[in-house]
Amino acid sequence: MKPRASKLLKGLISRERRKRIEKILKRRTRYITVVLDNLYHPHNMSAVVRSCEAFGIQDLHAIEEENRFDPSHGIAMGAQRWISVIRHPNSDACATWLRRHGYTLFAADPPERAERTRTKTSYMLQELPLSMGPLALVFGKELDGLNPHLRNLCDATVYIPMKGFTESLNVSVTAAICLYELRKKLDALPSSVWQLSDEERSTLRDEWYTKSVRHGPRVLKDLQSRQSS
Repeated sequence: MKPRASKLLKGLISRERRKRIEKILKRRTRYITVVLDNLYHPHNMSAVVRSCEAFGIQDLHAIEEENRFDPSHGIAMGAQRWISVIRHPNSDACATWLRRHGYTLFAADPPERAERTRTKTSYMLQELPLSMGPLALVFGKELDGLNPHLRNLCDATVYIPMKGFTESLNVSVTAAICLYELRKKLDALPSSVWQLSDEERSTLRDEWYTKSVRHGPRVLKDLQSRQSS
């Protein structure tokens, strides 16, 4: 069995960097995840990536039926290196994956549309309970919003209440507000509910150590070769 990457690369990473990685690993979660439905603007993709990383959300699901998920690295400011992007060819594949992993799907809707819905339970963001288990926030593409099929696949809707003439917010702004509010709720729960497992943290630690070393994959391969010789 090969030694873990983190063990081999430890000596090449500063103590301060290792401490920061451990601190962030303790805050990472998969209890909340984000789904983006065919976004086409790199700026919005990148802004959502940054929000996910900033609020400790490890996984982002991208439906690429119409548009490839390709955030701008300049706008994301490197945040894409530290989260996991899971790509799906269509809405059905994404919903199937999420349900298989125990997620409840919430469609992020404008307030009026969410409140008019009679076939699904609608939650104001501040009232969305986390007691149902892992949840996925599903966001539609710019201008069009969620496509009807994906919206029908969701279990319920969630909305941000508005106080002015504006009926909805930009998708990246909506995602940031939702993640900020839900992160506060998450932090009020016991960490055992939402923290990554030991194995998940070990896997991410290996990945992050490798990314923290210049030419990390090449250096790691060389160290592994020396260990086996």
